[in-house]
Amino acid sequence: MPRVAPPNRTRLSLVWLVPLLALVVGGWLLVRSVLATGPRIEIEFATAEGLEAGKTEVRYKEVVIGRVTAVQLRADRQKVVVSVQLDRSAAGVARQDTQFWVVRPRIGTAGVSGLGTLFSGAYIGVDAGVSEEEREQFVGLEAPPFMLRGEPGGSFVLVAENLGSLEVGSPVSYRRTRVGRVVGYQLDPARDELSVKIFVDAPYHTLVTPQTRFWNSSGIDVSLNANGLTLDTQTLSSILAGGVSFERLPNSGPAQAAADGSRFVLFEDRKSALAPPFGQPVPVRMVFDQSVRGLVVGAPVDFLGLDIGTVRSIQLQRTVRRGRVPVEVTADIYPLRLGNLRGALLRSVAEGTPTGGAEAAGAAASRPRGAAAAPAPARPPASAASGAGGPAAAEEPGEASVVRRLVDEGIRAQLRTGNLLTGQLFVALDFFRPSAAVPDAKPAAAPGSRAARRAERRARAEAAAVARAEADGIVTIPTQAGTLSELQPQVAEIVEKINRIPFDEIGRGLQGTLGRANDTIARLTPEAQQALAGVTATLNRAQASLDRLDRNLLDESAPVQRQTEQALAEVQRAAAALRVLADYLQRNPETLLRGKPPDAPLEPAPRRPRSAEVPAAAPPPADPRPRSP
Repeated sequence: MPRVAPPNRTRLSLVWLVPLLALVVGGWLLVRSVLATGPRIEIEFATAEGLEAGKTEVRYKEVVIGRVTAVQLRADRQKVVVSVQLDRSAAGVARQDTQFWVVRPRIGTAGVSGLGTLFSGAYIGVDAGVSEEEREQFVGLEAPPFMLRGEPGGSFVLVAENLGSLEVGSPVSYRRTRVGRVVGYQLDPARDELSVKIFVDAPYHTLVTPQTRFWNSSGIDVSLNANGLTLDTQTLSSILAGGVSFERLPNSGPAQAAADGSRFVLFEDRKSALAPPFGQPVPVRMVFDQSVRGLVVGAPVDFLGLDIGTVRSIQLQRTVRRGRVPVEVTADIYPLRLGNLRGALLRSVAEGTPTGGAEAAGAAASRPRGAAAAPAPARPPASAASGAGGPAAAEEPGEASVVRRLVDEGIRAQLRTGNLLTGQLFVALDFFRPSAAVPDAKPAAAPGSRAARRAERRARAEAAAVARAEADGIVTIPTQAGTLSELQPQVAEIVEKINRIPFDEIGRGLQGTLGRANDTIARLTPEAQQALAGVTATLNRAQASLDRLDRNLLDESAPVQRQTEQALAEVQRAAAALRVLADYLQRNPETLLRGKPPDAPLEPAPRRPRSAEVPAAAPPPADPRPRSP
């Protein structure tokens, strides 16, 4: 019987479902992990202090966006490379201009930061960039940036001559209140200028307007000039780490806030920053025939108490004048600071009329009464400056014409002492009386003499120097001797007269006179002693006499006093009798002819009060005494 074989069937065991399910789940987890994981980047730091693989976090705005996966040394052993795995949600952080730094406890000019990492540990901070280009390798910052992207506020650029003690992180203050910080600086070799970038926090950035002035408030500003000692201090942080301060110009009025990125000038101090606008400077030269000790470059040029310029240079001339070497001082004058007087001078120059009227009250009132303007130095005509050709075109009046008109009006330059303690000098522009000139100690040279020829050559040289200066646009201002220089000839004359006094002969004569006086006194000494003894005895006797006289006159028991009292009583009685007789005769004048009646008493009539009417006289009383035959 044939044998039937069963069919060959392959059965899949259910056991294989477990690894298959595990493979599916693993693949799904792998895909999910890949999809959830962000880019992997590398950051280079100078040191790995505080960084640990698998523990150190990467934070952006205090949100964890990644973690350090590895820390290893670079191949050249100069820096460390930190591998960071970012989250998928932070994939957009890895941009070209993104910045990374390690947040750890720091003490700097901006204060103490990163104290929270003392407990949580260091972490990597992020300032996300805005570039569209992605990047995987970065160079980390050694310190946190002082300005983060998107931070509210405004950035401005300050142009300075030097950095001073400023550094990144130095405070920016407004009225001694910190409102910002210095975020960077850069030296531009092409334009030879230093640009300092600052950031002002919101809402204080609106305080910066086109009328705002910035100055370097670093440390303590101590200046010693003609005005004395000036000490200006700022906040403690500015003194220690430097700083920048700003204010708006006085009386500037409201203005719109400056645009972000505006450029300003960084002045050296507050005084120069808030000073009135200078305008276009006019170079001037002044020649002094006296010592300029105490005058320094930068000294003020004063006009009737107003600071209108500064001294630019001081140098000796090449000539010798009357045994002295003249000193040429150049300065910059800013006519814009003359105010209304500048406008009046410009109008007078344009109209070709002298300054006068109410418009030039400042110039007219400043000149002393009776003062006359000294002749101004000769200037070359306009044709000489324009060349040998035809007539020169009329020059439009400018700032230099203002100074020239002041010179024509009689203004002169004089060195004055600004501070007696320091001896600092300044240049004062004022109007002087002709009599104020210092008389020349030397007599005028005879015409044709060698001295006269030298004086003529000096005058020609001075005129040529003035012409060259005018050709270069420099105005020459005549000078006036200083107050001390005026006193020097007088003091010298007094000293010369004192030297002529024969003090030696006077001393010898005085010595002889004193010797003879001593001899005379020595001879008269015995006689003087005897006379003094006699005078003493006489005074004693006079004192004794006065004592006796006091006892005889002033003592109550003295006979003279009793007799005097009796005499005074008799005189009083006699006066009373005479008064009675006079009254009787006044009432009875006929008694002088007929005599007194025998029955009439010789007694005064009783006095009555006075009244407007005089009463009739009463009949005389009868005289009781018998009438004489």
